[in-house]
Amino acid sequence: MQATAVMASTWFYIAALMAVWLLMRFGGDRWWFATVLLFGPRWVYGVPLVLLVPAAAVLRRRLLVPLAISTVLLIGPIAGFCLPWNRLLAPSGPAIRVLTCNVKGKCVDNEALEKLIAANRPDIVALQGCWGDVQIRWPAGWHSWREGELMIASPYPLIHRGADHYWQMPGHWPHIDMLLCGVQTPLQEIDFHCVHLNSPHDGIAAVIDRQTVLRPSNSAVLAAEIEQRSQESEDGARCAGNCPATTILAGDFNMPNNSSLYRRDWSGYRNAFSDAGCGFGYTEWRGIRGLSWGMRIDHVLAGSGWRCRSCWVGPDIGSDHLPLFADLVPIDAMSAGD
Repeated sequence: MQATAVMASTWFYIAALMAVWLLMRFGGDRWWFATVLLFGPRWVYGVPLVLLVPAAAVLRRRLLVPLAISTVLLIGPIAGFCLPWNRLLAPSGPAIRVLTCNVKGKCVDNEALEKLIAANRPDIVALQGCWGDVQIRWPAGWHSWREGELMIASPYPLIHRGADHYWQMPGHWPHIDMLLCGVQTPLQEIDFHCVHLNSPHDGIAAVIDRQTVLRPSNSAVLAAEIEQRSQESEDGARCAGNCPATTILAGDFNMPNNSSLYRRDWSGYRNAFSDAGCGFGYTEWRGIRGLSWGMRIDHVLAGSGWRCRSCWVGPDIGSDHLPLFADLVPIDAMSAGD
């Protein structure tokens, strides 16, 4: 009887895990419930394994194989674990180091950010959330350009393109969500976008209930927010220019890379962490009632003219977002170095 119960529980768990993955992949940022799953804690789906694996080991060992497969599904497609496959190619040649972070205004520790820049010597810095007390003392000779809450800085000359992207959410003033500058690096001139798309936070908060967990009666709020974010993302991708080869985009996209919006609008670019990062790459951490979880919603994206040598998440600098670094090598430089 106990062995039968373990077998039934195991196959039910595997079916539920598959359902979660399919919901997030095909419904995330389309349907309100799947969007809650997409931005919620993913480690919770592994809790049943704590009971099922020991039970299977004692009562029905052949169930360990499907449980191992479900663990791979959990860690990889659901939780988003990445392996740095691109590092095996070991691209040679000089690289452009990009640093991006949503500094969240007064939350940032300016001194910690300055030390991070001095220690890692990025070629381009993209900051979002530059409100209030954000006062960066850039190294001598650096150039910076700021529009609204977005900022691009570099030791190389910047040319503001005047082709920024603005978006208006209902009940709000139009705001800049993509800042474009040309960066005149020694390798080539780069069209660089600093990005900060809108968050689904308000819509998700509307359908979360402390007593019943979810409040479906408020789902229209999240559905409307999803539609607005969909329009913003699609329009922003069109503004960026349909994946030009030499373009780099960096910032807070407020969507994981398995979001349907991300796949529709941004998957034509190379995602630096997906290509050359190791681990989950979580750049924002949230918590409810003592439970915390991370999300990979900050990205460095590059056109087909780039290859990523490495990508990693930096240390805490005061914001609830962690900085993200990427070393990008232009294909022309790779050819020259061979």
